[in-house]
Amino acid sequence: MKITNGEKEMQRKLCTRKIDELGRIVLPQEARSTLKIKEKQNLDILIDEDSIIIKTSDILPICNMCGETEAKLTKIGSSLFCSDCITKIKEF
Repeated sequence: MKITNGEKEMQRKLCTRKIDELGRIVLPQEARSTLKIKEKQNLDILIDEDSIIIKTSDILPICNMCGETEAKLTKIGSSLFCSDCITKIKEF
């Protein structure tokens, strides 16, 4: 849900998270599910004035099943899969 405030659009607040001692935060499951973010997926981090923006990255293709980016990926329909996941699917 976007809230319009003059010219800028503001996003609804999902939650508040603390930064741990190593500078990490955990993205809530609701956000990851909504944006279809998988484990090991690359994310772009942008700075906009006083905000940090985290966006899904299209730079490196990822396996739709395991999130692998380094392996050779095969396109099946509109999805990409690594050879390990294709083998697992065949064995299933």
